[in-house]
Formats: sequence, C-alpha cells, structure tokens
Amino acid sequence: MSTSIDDVISIYGGQDEEEHIEIFHNEIQENQTRDILLASNTSLGMEDEEVYPENTRKRKQFLHHVAKVSSMLLRREKDATLIGETEEMHEEKDATTHQSDLTRPGRYVHIVTTAAIPWFTGTAINPLLRSAYLHDRLKQINNDNNNNGNSTESQTSWVTLVIPWLELEDDQRQVYNGQVFQSPGEQEQYVRNWLRDQAYMPDAAQNLNIVFYNARYHAGLGSIFAMGDIIQELPEDELDVCILEEPEHINWFRAPGQGWTKRYNYVVGIVHTNYDQYATQHYSGLWTAPAIRVMSAAMIRAYCHKVIKLSDVLQPFAPEKETTVNVHGVRQEFIQTMPIRNESHINEKTSNQTYFIGKLLWTKGLDVLLELQDYYKEVTGDYFEIDIYGSGPDQDEILRAYLGRRSQQKKTKSIDNPKNFFVKLFTWANRRRKRKGASLEKISKDLRTLMDAWPTKAKESMETLPIKVREAMEQLSEDLSNAKDSIESLPAKARETFEQLAVDLSNVKTKLGASTVPRSFYELRRQPIPARFPGRVDHATLKQADHKIFVNPSLSEVLCTTTAEALAMGKFAIVPVHPSNAFFLKFPNCLGYRNAYEFVANLQWALSHDPVTLTEELAREFTWVAATDRLLEAAAITHQEAQKREQLGKSKIDERIAWFHNQIGKGVKGDVIRKVFGAGPASNQVKYVKKQQEKEIQAEDEEEEGLSKKFRDSVLVQAIRQANSITVNG
Repeated sequence: MSTSIDDVISIYGGQDEEEHIEIFHNEIQENQTRDILLASNTSLGMEDEEVYPENTRKRKQFLHHVAKVSSMLLRREKDATLIGETEEMHEEKDATTHQSDLTRPGRYVHIVTTAAIPWFTGTAINPLLRSAYLHDRLKQINNDNNNNGNSTESQTSWVTLVIPWLELEDDQRQVYNGQVFQSPGEQEQYVRNWLRDQAYMPDAAQNLNIVFYNARYHAGLGSIFAMGDIIQELPEDELDVCILEEPEHINWFRAPGQGWTKRYNYVVGIVHTNYDQYATQHYSGLWTAPAIRVMSAAMIRAYCHKVIKLSDVLQPFAPEKETTVNVHGVRQEFIQTMPIRNESHINEKTSNQTYFIGKLLWTKGLDVLLELQDYYKEVTGDYFEIDIYGSGPDQDEILRAYLGRRSQQKKTKSIDNPKNFFVKLFTWANRRRKRKGASLEKISKDLRTLMDAWPTKAKESMETLPIKVREAMEQLSEDLSNAKDSIESLPAKARETFEQLAVDLSNVKTKLGASTVPRSFYELRRQPIPARFPGRVDHATLKQADHKIFVNPSLSEVLCTTTAEALAMGKFAIVPVHPSNAFFLKFPNCLGYRNAYEFVANLQWALSHDPVTLTEELAREFTWVAATDRLLEAAAITHQEAQKREQLGKSKIDERIAWFHNQIGKGVKGDVIRKVFGAGPASNQVKYVKKQQEKEIQAEDEEEEGLSKKFRDSVLVQAIRQANSITVNG
C-alpha cells in the first residue's frame, strides 16, 4: 500500500514547516544523500530490511521529508489563483483577482530597473516616468478612498523607484558621460531635479520614494548588474507589488536569496529589450542566441506572476502569463500643441526635412537605410538629404559608409608617400656605403637612429591610409625583401636594423589590413550620400526644427521610443510594417512600407505634403497617463485566467526553476558559474555579500553609545574612564 503526500503531511503535521526544510537541507549538506539513495535502491536486490534496518529507516525518513518539503513548496506558490476567494467572486469570471488588482487602495508598488539617469537610455527614463505617473495615480486612488470615509494609512507616496548606484567612479564616468556623483543622495537630487524641470512633475519630484542598490557596469555587455540581493535594500512592510523592468536582465546574475514571488504578493515583469538580437553581437558565455532565449524564459517564468511584452517581436516566455501591450508613453513636451504648416509651406524647400535619431549602431537599421538610399537614387535620380543624430560604437564606420572616399580625404592629405621616403632612405644608405673613407660603424649608427624613430610614427599614421597607399606599402615590403642583397656588406647591427624594419612594416601592414579594410563596398563610394551627422541631441529640441519626416528602418527594436516621440510631435514616421511598429501603424502620420518601392513612394508623399493634426483622442494615446491606464489593465488577472493557470499547473515548474536557480548561485560554485556565463564584474556575488556583511559587523562594533571606536580608544576617554573608576571606588 503506497503512502500519499497527504498521509505523510498528517504524520508530520505537528512539526514546523521550516524545521522540515532545515532537516532536509542538513541531510544534503551532511553528505547523507549517497547513503540514503543507496538504501532506497531496493531493485538491486542487495538491501534487506531485516539485515539493514538502519538503511530502511533512512530511506523512509528521506522520502517523508521529500514529500513534506515538496508539498510545502507548492503551497507557498503565490501564483494568481482563486485560493481564498468567495463563491460570488468565483462566478464573476471577468472580474480581477484580489491579488492582481493594482487599483485597490493601500497597495505599495516597487518599480525596479537596471539603469538610472543621467544614463539617458530607455530603461532609465521609462521606469522613472512610469514611477512618477503611477505615484500620481495611486495618490489619487488613496485620496478618493479617504474621501469616501474609508481609513487608509497616511502615506506621502505609495510608489518606490529602485535604481542602481554605481559604486565605482570609473563606471560612472563611462556610463554618465564623464559625470560623477559622490553619493547616492547627490544622484537622487539629480533625478528629482530632472523630474521637476524636464518632466514637469513637481509633486512626484518631491515625494516619490527612491531607493538605490549597489551595482557594477559590465562594459562588454553595455549593461548594469546588481551586486547583492536587491530585496534586502527595501522596507519589509512595503513588499506588496513589484514591477520588474527587464526581469530577465535583473535575474541573470542575481545574488542568492529568496525569489521575488516569495517576498512580494504580486510581481509584474515588463520586457523592454530584444536580447535575441543583441546576442548575435556577442560570442561568449551567456550571450549566445540559444542560451539567452532559454535563460531569459526561465528567469521570467520563475520570478513573475504576469509578463507584459511591449510588442510581439519578443519571443514567447510564458504564454499563460504574458500579454502584449504598449505601456510606455512620451514626455508631455513631445505632445503636439502647435498647428500644422499652412498650404504655402507645402512646396517650400527646407534643408534636410528628413532625419534619423538614435544610437549609431548598424543594428539600428543604418545599413538598411543605405540600401534604401541607393534604391531611391535608382528611382528618382538622386539621393535624399538626411540628418543623422546620435553617437555610438559604430559611428566611424557608419560615417565612412555614408560619406565614402570623401571622409578619408582630409586624413590622407597630411600623410607623406612612404614609398618615396624609402626610396630616399635606400639611396642615401647605398651612397654612404659606396663613399670612400666612410666608416661602416658610422653608417650603422646613422641607420639605427633613423630606423628606431620611424616605425612607431608610421604605425600611428598608416592606420588611416587609403587602399592605394596600402598597396604601395605591400610593394615596398617586397622591394625591401629584394634589397636584402644590397645590404649584405653592411655591419651586423645595420642588417639587424633593416630586418627589424621589415618586421615592423609587416606588422603595420597586418594592422592596416584589419582596421581599414572596408566593412562593405559602401565605403568606396565616389558620390557621397547627402547626410549630415550633427551628433547627439535631445529629441525634444527637434520639435520646432525643419525636420518633418522621421525615417526609422530598424527591425531590432521592441518598441521604438523615438518613433513614438516623432509621431507625438506631429511629424511623419516612415517605418517598416513589422510587429515592433504595430502600435504606431494606426496613426495617420505613420507611413508603413513593406519593400523599397513603398518606402520611396511614402517618402515622396511626405516630402510634398504636411502631416495631419492629431485628434485629442489620438494624442492622448502617447501620454503617460494613457500608458498608466494600459499598465493597470494589463497587469490584472481575471478569475477565468487564474482558473486556467491552475488547471495547467505550470506554476509548479516555475517554483522548481526559482529554487534551482537559487541553489546553483550559492557559495563559491555560484560565483564560478556566473563567471563562466559571462557576468564579468558581477560574478562574485557571494564574495561581495560576505564582504558587505563583514563591513556592517565592523561598523556595529565601532559604534557604541554613539561613539566611534577611535574616539573610545583615545587617551581622553581612557583618562575620563579611569577618573570615574577612582571616584566610584573612593
């Protein structure tokens, strides 16, 4: 007769749940697993209950603990289910579950993100604005609740923004464009000033709660990762609702500790980035496409109750948990307030009516834009003018590709022809060698002086040589090899100098070939594209500019903020018909194209027409007020959805994933695993936490009655204590 889990629970029901888990873990840690599993393997016929009664007892004890712990883990699952709901609520299938209703008065919301301003990236700005507008909304909900006679605790803000504090000054300089904060409080004031002056939200700027967690910047991945357990930095009595911005990013290399769904009543994950696309640029550790897909899905499943994808470009993570909704808005200053141009401006020629703004990366579609330029010229006879705003790692390559040979002319004018230099050098050496009475030692010394000085400078200048000069260098290298016979009579030191010169020249040629070989034939174009590169600017400054057409051919975005900003400003946006642009295609000024021919047709139309004025209803779609409405609705789970989840039973799998992820991250092995998976400066989480705990203990030891250890040990304090002792004894 088999023993069920319920039977085991009834047997051990009098014991504390934590005690069972502790016993279970102790058995594992004390290396009893091997003996217990061996005892449980009765199929081998080597164990006999009468001969080995101790093994039988261990086997039953182990199985009882496994059953008990498994049952407790399942009961601890906080997935949105109907547990505790009344029959009346059970009948309302479309009603929101109590657990997932963010509009209930008295709910605390923590918004955790992976970036902070002044790093003006989407994962810094969007969570900040979401926090500010959600602060206003929850404040209104709670004030209305108070006005209705219900009592809620007085609270300045029901929202806390949780952002990274870069401990290392070098990290801050690199991420914040040279700006360094001396303390989290200084950066917090910067954030509040930005909310007040740029977002025009004075109440949120003053009252929004802001908490920092220690973090490091991973330059190789261009990302910030937490150091230590983020949850430990947050107030225990406010762990109610958590919104994880980029939940996969936050949890890849997280420190060991209880998962988000264990500490919070409800966790919503908002997925911003298509890391599948970014993985193609990295070839080590976690950053390979298959690995990152699996790991991202696992992290989101394990640590979120509800998943919001900004667009369907993103992979499926947890189909039963996820929904696709744009929960982003744009700052109020982008919303169209000016009337459109009148008819007299339609055919007026302005400079560069077309523009692109974004990080200068090939993955942003700038290579596709080159192909569209060529097709546009094929159809119309000329390229179209465009201003390309931004900066980025691929900036130099992109500039060469757009401007072609013209971009290299200025660099090559100041470079002397190295072949002529070598001809003069060899002529001089031969003349010195043949001259009667010339000292060979003197020739050798002169040659060494010349040769030692030249190669280093050559390396610095030759990196920018055009292809024809590089071909001359290759011929020169061959000439140098052929000239070997002509210097046989020179002293040994002189010959060594020439041989070293040949090696240096070969190295320069190799470096030259690696650094200046064109990425594509576009860099060899004779006729440059009429593109200007003004640098990085705030998109809002272009609202009143002549630009009326925003071109964005990128297919790597999840939901492009700059496209939303351009449409909100009342400009045309020419974008590909793609899942990442599905939200925008309903707006009249969004011109979608499926191929190059449609792109040309849309651009011709936009150049000869003016954008239409957005209606009040459409303009509101871009606001953060509307985005907050969409968030509250998307985060909710209905009773019917909860029932389906319960029937699927996948929350059990999610629980195991979180447990396993926490276990493999513990101890020295956890730090090693993180390092192997490419965590870089965020690898040593366990070691870091241990050091932080030691510092806290040391700080506590140094504080006694408000006095530092240094002061307590001072001569003055010792003298006072001694005097008091004498007085008391006397």
